[in-house]
Amino acid sequence: MALLSLTTINLMRRRNYESFKNYLNGDFSLLIQDNMYNIIYITLLILVMAIPAVLVSINCNTKQPIRYGILAFVCSDIYLLQWSIKKFIMKYPDYCPL
Repeated sequence: MALLSLTTINLMRRRNYESFKNYLNGDFSLLIQDNMYNIIYITLLILVMAIPAVLVSINCNTKQPIRYGILAFVCSDIYLLQWSIKKFIMKYPDYCPL
């Protein structure tokens, strides 16, 4: 996922450079179109990466689901890493039955 994201961001960077040149030439439609593609891609990427972590955090922490949900949204990879270590490697008893 990370390699695909980096490749796509690199391609978007090139398209942004081309759309900026079009902006300097006075063609605003390509600039708006390229920026919409970037916004849609980044939004989908955030949703795909953050939603599983938020769902796990809300289901595992019933005492403070909002606080842990926000924490999982901000640091989704780290949260899922610590959850998987506690759940599957260290095998804490009764840790977050999903």
